[in-house]
Amino acid sequence: MEIKAIISICVFVICYFLIAIERAPKVYVAFAGVVALILFKIYTPHEVAYYVDWETIGFLFGIFISVKIVEDSGFFNFFALFLAKKLEFNTIKIFIFFPLMAAFLSGFIDSISVIVFLAPLTIALSKLLKFNPVPFVITEICLSNIGGAGTLMGDPPNVILGSMFHLGFIDFIKHNWILSFFASISAITVFYKMNRKYLIKINQKLKKDELEKLVPLEEINDFFLMKVGLTSLVSTVLLLILRDFIKNIIPLNIALASLLPAFTVLTLKGNNEKLKDIYKKIDLETLLFLTGLFVIVGSLEKTGVMAIIANGVSTFAKDGLQMASILFWGGAITSSVIDNVPEAMSIGYLIKNLSPMLTYSYTLLIWAASLGLDIGGNFTPVGASANVVGYVHLEEHGIKVGWTKWIKFAFVPTFVALLVCWVGLLIKYLIGFY
Repeated sequence: MEIKAIISICVFVICYFLIAIERAPKVYVAFAGVVALILFKIYTPHEVAYYVDWETIGFLFGIFISVKIVEDSGFFNFFALFLAKKLEFNTIKIFIFFPLMAAFLSGFIDSISVIVFLAPLTIALSKLLKFNPVPFVITEICLSNIGGAGTLMGDPPNVILGSMFHLGFIDFIKHNWILSFFASISAITVFYKMNRKYLIKINQKLKKDELEKLVPLEEINDFFLMKVGLTSLVSTVLLLILRDFIKNIIPLNIALASLLPAFTVLTLKGNNEKLKDIYKKIDLETLLFLTGLFVIVGSLEKTGVMAIIANGVSTFAKDGLQMASILFWGGAITSSVIDNVPEAMSIGYLIKNLSPMLTYSYTLLIWAASLGLDIGGNFTPVGASANVVGYVHLEEHGIKVGWTKWIKFAFVPTFVALLVCWVGLLIKYLIGFY
């Protein structure tokens, strides 16, 4: 192994470790890694940009803008409160329906955004209805991650793998959504059984007279923002679906599918005071972090490390089910303690290097990896970005959770969801549908 390959491995491992222990913001660690790779002459400054997946960055940038506009309008709070009222503020119904809503919405809005509006609302409802929000919020987070596994735009690993292998919205719907759906149903069933006694107890103590006075429509801060934000978001989903049918006529990649609606809205309506500074409110830190991470993981590809690993596992890769199981369960276990974004990049490069040696379609490995990485993060509070967001919201309201309590609530439902997906992958492999 050449010295440059060894250096790239060292930089990758050190950055991975620093990201995992969270002693410094992830974006700083990622860019420190990029600088180190340039100083050690793994890259020239001009080469760095070639290893960034700008399609993924562009897609997330556009979707972040659309979602932020909708969020600022207050629509998400209105929608959740409207549903709670329709459910008669019944805690059993809320416990089942809100997480299932999170699973559905995460297929079209990233899971982080879903939890950003749903966790605070659930905590607010818990104060009104006098219940412990911890099992509710953890269930919503877990279902959000499981639901996000079903589509291209649901979770960052899917966006990364979809972009790397030019897979579309329909591809993920066709292969992952049905497994994600059954996994969601299985998980919410287990969550309910685990919390049934408590839910019945608090439901019997409810005083609904005061709650009926709440007006969901008052949660909407700005109807203009709601209108343009929803238009942009719906247009993005439509373009993602249509691009699979018109890609031979119009070369519409996933980045353009989200950037076109977002910047059309900003171009036509950007003179509005409430839209002028919208770019300052989106999660630019995540975009910068991903940019740096693409360069760090790309160094393993550039120096031939991924080719060496691919040759090393080529024996296992001959058996499609065996390799899919390794990526699925391996990804699920490791993503519970390590951010699943760099894992998705690493596995993507590994699959690329393996694909010429395979006697079956490499897409089997992509579906296995994406499901394992997306759902396995549920095991711990740091396994996925949505987990961290929900966990922080609880802590900010003085509600202590801790790893022990999180694992107690999340472990069994997550394992059941993974088991359902693995059985689904087995069936898909046996019938050749992958």
